[in-house]
Amino acid sequence: MRNKARLRNIQGNRVPRLFLLIGLFVTCALLLSSCNDMNKRVNDQNTLPQLLINQHLQQRGQVQIQTFQKWILLMQQYRGDTSKYHQEYNNDQQALASAKTDLAYQMALQDLNKHVGSVKLQALKAQANALEHQLSQQSSEWSKQHPYLNRYDNVTYHLGYEYGVDGVGGWLHDEITEAKTLAEYQHAIEDANVFQTIFQAYQVNTHDKTPWNKAHATDNQLIEQYGFSAKKVVVISLGEQAMRIYNNGKLAKAFQVTTGRPEKPSLPGRWEIENKQAPTVFKSSEPEGSAYWYPDTPINYAMLYHSGGYFIHDSWWRTDYGPATQFPHADSSGDSFSFNGSHGCVNLATANADWLYNYVDISTHVLIY
Repeated sequence: MRNKARLRNIQGNRVPRLFLLIGLFVTCALLLSSCNDMNKRVNDQNTLPQLLINQHLQQRGQVQIQTFQKWILLMQQYRGDTSKYHQEYNNDQQALASAKTDLAYQMALQDLNKHVGSVKLQALKAQANALEHQLSQQSSEWSKQHPYLNRYDNVTYHLGYEYGVDGVGGWLHDEITEAKTLAEYQHAIEDANVFQTIFQAYQVNTHDKTPWNKAHATDNQLIEQYGFSAKKVVVISLGEQAMRIYNNGKLAKAFQVTTGRPEKPSLPGRWEIENKQAPTVFKSSEPEGSAYWYPDTPINYAMLYHSGGYFIHDSWWRTDYGPATQFPHADSSGDSFSFNGSHGCVNLATANADWLYNYVDISTHVLIY
């Protein structure tokens, strides 16, 4: 009996020991698995920077790829050839998407930046050329529709010639042709937009019956558009051959003028007084014998409105100013140098030039349309 009891006791003790061994085995297995998982996470963390692209780098890439697309669309708008840039855009987009490391992404981004720089220049060039063509086409068409038969020489001239090839149209063409940088193309585009705005004002003003010495709606619109309402502004109407001076949006004075002849037009645009000289002497840049030569001429009051010799000044040799004096005419003075328009300057009677000289300052705005 005692042997049977002892046998049962031994068998009973074996069961807990078996479970204990199993428990130890499971615990060890779990610990080992945990260590392996930890080692895997550490290894993954060590390789993570090589597998994922820096977020800020990705943002730069996305911004630049969107910028590339916008410039391509701008170039399309102005009918530039975008086939090359469409291909580069697709290649750059794929290169960014397939990059697996920061280094690979940066290299793809460098190519993208180079392509964006290239398309910017060509897009601005296309825009500048399109704006020049638009101004040339519109001014040419308008001039054809507005002939002026001059009774003095029985020659038909065309109004609006100041916007053509001999005026700001040709000036703009040269500016675009000589442009090489983004800044130069942007400046040409700004000028083209100003010329277009000024030309529209010129056309509208031809239908305005307001007397030349009263404030005009087109004057006020341009003054407001360019933010000159609280400043001094000299406005010159080429169609009326009149000058109106405003201060704080109010008309201060008005004078009749003579501007450039068809071969040597005054420059319409948004300018400013760059220099003042009283007195001075003008010397002809043309050789004696040229149709545009003139002897050394003393000038009492000269105000430079654009580089290249474009002045507002007194013309003491003239007597008559106002409509049609920019064309060949018989001036009351009898002086042969008074029988045509100027060489691009804006001429005033001496007393009026005296008043203007003392009224304006360096940087006073000048609007010629």
